[in-house]
Amino acid sequence: MSRHRPVKHAGHEVMAVARGSSKTHSHLRRRILIIFGTTAVFAVICTLLVFLVERKAHGTEIHNLWDSFLFTTSQLLTGSSVANPSTDLGKILELVFDLWAITVVASLAGSFGAFFHARGKEMNDEMEKAEALLKRRAPGEREPRPTGGPPTRPGR
Repeated sequence: MSRHRPVKHAGHEVMAVARGSSKTHSHLRRRILIIFGTTAVFAVICTLLVFLVERKAHGTEIHNLWDSFLFTTSQLLTGSSVANPSTDLGKILELVFDLWAITVVASLAGSFGAFFHARGKEMNDEMEKAEALLKRRAPGEREPRPTGGPPTRPGR
């Protein structure tokens, strides 16, 4: 009886995605890169926007680019902020960041769901091909004997 090693198998799948071993793996890799790439560009643009909007506002906690970067990044990644914007435009941007974060999480979930579905079909197809190869064995050909045991008769 063979033991299943799900963690080892998951590690192989992660490496297969990184290499783009199959069409399914490369599709997931492309989706992840697009999501993270667009989020990085969006974060840079929003950091600058928040800095320009909030830096001179009365009562703001955002005074320099670092504060703006921390605020924007925490808002995009977690939906909770380390500072509160004091301008109306800053508050609107905060809502936009929340919508972006929700969209990214939903996109990632959908991407992984599509990957697992396609990968499951891919693995089933591979199993069917292997079973078909085993069934196409020549009529007079015997099954290989297990090593170390007595010979087995067909039908037992």
